[in-house]
Amino acid sequence: MNSPSNPGAKRGRRYAQVTLAVMLLAFPLIVFGARSALRSTSNDPRQWLPRKFAETDTYDWFELHFGSDEIAVVSWPGCTLDDPRIGVLDAALEGSPFFDRVLTGPEVVEELTAPPLDLTRKSAIRRLQGILVEADGATTCLVLSISSLGKNDRMRAVREIEIQAAEKCRIDASELRLAGPTVDAAAIDAESRHLLFHLAGISALVSFVVASLRLESIRMAIMILLVSVYCTALSLAILFFTGGEMNLLMTMLPPLIYVLSISSAVHLANYYRDAVTDPDVKRPLRAAVKQGWLPCTLAATTTGIGLASLVLSKIDPIRTFGIYSAIGVVVSVGVLFLMLPSAIYLFPPKKKPAVEDNLSRRRLSQSIIAVIRRDHMTFTVICLAVMIFCGSVLPNIQSTVRLQDRFLANSDPITDYMWLEKHIGPMVPLEIVIHFDSNGPQDFLDQMRLVASVQRRIQTLNEPVATMSAVNLSPPLPKGRTVREVVARKVITSQRTQDRLTEANFLAEADGERLWRISVRARAIGDLDYGEFAETLRQRVDPLLIANNVHGTYTGVIPLIYKAQRQLLEDLFRSFLAAFAVIAVVLVVVLRSAVAALLAMIPNLFPAVVVFGGIEWVDIPVQIGSVMTASAALGIAVDDTVHFLTWFRRGLDRGLSRGGSLGDAFQRCSGAMAHTTLICSSGLLVFALSTFVPILHFAWLMVFLLLAALVGDLVLLPALLAGPLGRTFKKADRYALKSD
Repeated sequence: MNSPSNPGAKRGRRYAQVTLAVMLLAFPLIVFGARSALRSTSNDPRQWLPRKFAETDTYDWFELHFGSDEIAVVSWPGCTLDDPRIGVLDAALEGSPFFDRVLTGPEVVEELTAPPLDLTRKSAIRRLQGILVEADGATTCLVLSISSLGKNDRMRAVREIEIQAAEKCRIDASELRLAGPTVDAAAIDAESRHLLFHLAGISALVSFVVASLRLESIRMAIMILLVSVYCTALSLAILFFTGGEMNLLMTMLPPLIYVLSISSAVHLANYYRDAVTDPDVKRPLRAAVKQGWLPCTLAATTTGIGLASLVLSKIDPIRTFGIYSAIGVVVSVGVLFLMLPSAIYLFPPKKKPAVEDNLSRRRLSQSIIAVIRRDHMTFTVICLAVMIFCGSVLPNIQSTVRLQDRFLANSDPITDYMWLEKHIGPMVPLEIVIHFDSNGPQDFLDQMRLVASVQRRIQTLNEPVATMSAVNLSPPLPKGRTVREVVARKVITSQRTQDRLTEANFLAEADGERLWRISVRARAIGDLDYGEFAETLRQRVDPLLIANNVHGTYTGVIPLIYKAQRQLLEDLFRSFLAAFAVIAVVLVVVLRSAVAALLAMIPNLFPAVVVFGGIEWVDIPVQIGSVMTASAALGIAVDDTVHFLTWFRRGLDRGLSRGGSLGDAFQRCSGAMAHTTLICSSGLLVFALSTFVPILHFAWLMVFLLLAALVGDLVLLPALLAGPLGRTFKKADRYALKSD
């Protein structure tokens, strides 16, 4: 370190003090923004639906005419048609501002058995089976329509159900069986907050402990920790001050920025440690910044490009994550070069003398690179063979957005759905709307008969389903001219009946058409292929509609789930290919050689191809959280590649042979790469404790991608450079990757 009396040292100290002071003064505002962002967690089910698609527009049209289908289904063991607690809970929730309407099995049975319908109790129960009542007529449920206030805070809406059930009916929350979009969103909100306020803190602590052990300097580990926390908080503050909101995927923004910041900081710390131990370097901090700014900046840029490619997604949370994570990565590298050098200048870590341990590590790295150089062709062939083997199944990769694939099998949401589907009926909705011309030949009764025929045809499907329409809420359809049937005809066609069916959201008038709604329910738990089910349903119903000169609209959650499922795969490949293309162009400019750039991209492709091909081989579908990892992993892999090539080029510039440059680059980079992989992986593994499967998959995929990237950069890349193709770099590197 420079002498305090040195004018340059004084200026450096003043610059470092001012820099840290300004960052410290800004920190309260950053903390305010970060905390505000964390409180804004919201998981509206609609945000996961693809935008600007015909299916989404059709769903919006359906909601305009029949209202939102966002509901909560409530039941419990012993919730029968004669259970008096149903009426008590009904009255309590009807008065709650979180719900617009409460529908119960006993209420609808009473309505069907009262004038003018006068159905028998047995007949009324039969009409509600699979929708509101169990097949044997025992168990029933409450169906709650969520108000605007409830949609703004679904966790409070679900909590209101639990509170009212406990206070008014003495039903403990553990006894309740809840399902529906509102309940799903509330469960995701709860898990998001658990991630942010519990697992994120544990992750930071684990990363800090591992960093302290691997860097062998608590002071340096504290500096790296503070830099990473500052970068993470700043990214969240940017999210809040630009009007963004947290959602399930955005909860992964803090840990991702945290581990990426640690990665960059460890690399810069490694540059500093190398400079300190070099007797020829008089100003190690300046040398470290001079050597590290270009590869760290280039690495952040390529990582940002990988994340920014997610903006090509048509699913809003994925696109939002791509934007803010890319901004966070780019901003973080600026914070890194302002904060860490200033902290090191003012509080320099103790300089440790060379020890035997360092010598043994040097010998180990020399031994490893010697083996790779000697058998470079073997390592290259093995790595490429693994890539080809795993890549061969990539065209068959599967995705999922099904409920049962979001939560662990023993989680409350899954056990509740299993209970409700066993005791009530299927829970996933598909809606069919039959369009009749208001001036067409079919009268009101003819139209209802066709609706009944469609329902009967749906019931012939092999898949267990439940249906409900205006027919379920009407008297038996008359077939003859008896007095009783004439009366029934008048009741069915009366304005009162039409108003009642319209109020029940099974009938609507629009654009010269009368619209009849049929609600179909399919299983949430099981191996049902929603796309195949929707197509089978269409093939079964359409011929009947065509024969009667009418047409149908198919919408609801099932078609949208299928579309989102397809969209996940399209987003995965589109974003990854876009990131690959842009990063390849960047490397062409930097390396001044298209051949060298494409060769450098092979180890960067290695982790994504191996890991995603591997999960297809073991039959694990791609989750929403998985889509982000491919592009992020590409950027992270390029991070290490850039650092390795930087030292490889510098060895060539110093006149070393290609083999000598490889040995020098491996010795300088392997430790930092291994440290960053270990630190980041240990922090991410904490999130594998999550009960929410997309986050659990995100954590494990990122860990395996980081490990695969380490293999790609410390095995495949050196093997390629040691082989005949490595001569490309010797020609291209004379002017590439300059740091001064």
